[in-house]
Amino acid sequence: MIKDEKKKWLNVLIWLISVVSMIGLMILGSRFLNEDNVGLLIEFTVITAVSLLFLYLISGKKTFSFLNNQTGYTVKMLFPTLFFSIVFGLFGTIAAIMDRPALIENWPVNLLIGAVNMFLVGIYEETCFRACACDALLPVLKKTKHPFLLTVLISSLVFGYVHVVNTDFSNLQKVLQFFLKITNVAISGVTFMILYWKTRNLLGLAIVHGLNDFLPDVLNYVFVFKDVDNSDSYVSGDIGTTIVYLVQLAVVIACLVYVYKKVAGTIDYPKTLEEW
Repeated sequence: MIKDEKKKWLNVLIWLISVVSMIGLMILGSRFLNEDNVGLLIEFTVITAVSLLFLYLISGKKTFSFLNNQTGYTVKMLFPTLFFSIVFGLFGTIAAIMDRPALIENWPVNLLIGAVNMFLVGIYEETCFRACACDALLPVLKKTKHPFLLTVLISSLVFGYVHVVNTDFSNLQKVLQFFLKITNVAISGVTFMILYWKTRNLLGLAIVHGLNDFLPDVLNYVFVFKDVDNSDSYVSGDIGTTIVYLVQLAVVIACLVYVYKKVAGTIDYPKTLEEW
């Protein structure tokens, strides 16, 4: 019994190491690789492989057996989460066509590599923040009063925090954007975790996650935009960014409510807890 308890806590440590490793590999990638699509492809491939290795250390073969389980159902239930990304990408495309920027050389290849990159991001982030997090935390929290609630809160808050790339609190707009970014990503994490409890499916989660990252940014793989620096776009201090985050907040809350009503009530929590 003591040995089993130690293994459970060891899995939590492995999950935390996987989070740190993912961040560390991203820092190393940005330092030693070109930040073009090919460089990112190499970086994201390595991070994906490392994340899947950590998942294997935590869960063994059991999680991988669910990779193709209910993929269509997962995508269907999460399709409303794509709404914001589709609309954002659509309006951006219309605006770009009106401005008529130059096309990137070999843009179809660039677009394809970009799509693959974002799919890899979907794989390693869902592996780290849903599969590894849940498979490590839930067994440890089994004896608590609310194991599912604690698991989703911890994993989603970590998921939200690591997505904030700027912590400059020089003005109120930046402070607001900092918390809005964390909140938006964390709520999305809750939505995705509910589907993970239901299906144990990573592939469907990765597909939707990748599309959510790819669609709003699709223009940057096709057109040449001069003098554009996106390094500070998450927390810019600009009122337009705050408005986008507020709209996104309304959308992610609506998506959470939809998935919660459609999926959460169909989960057999005692059975799920026993089998985990």
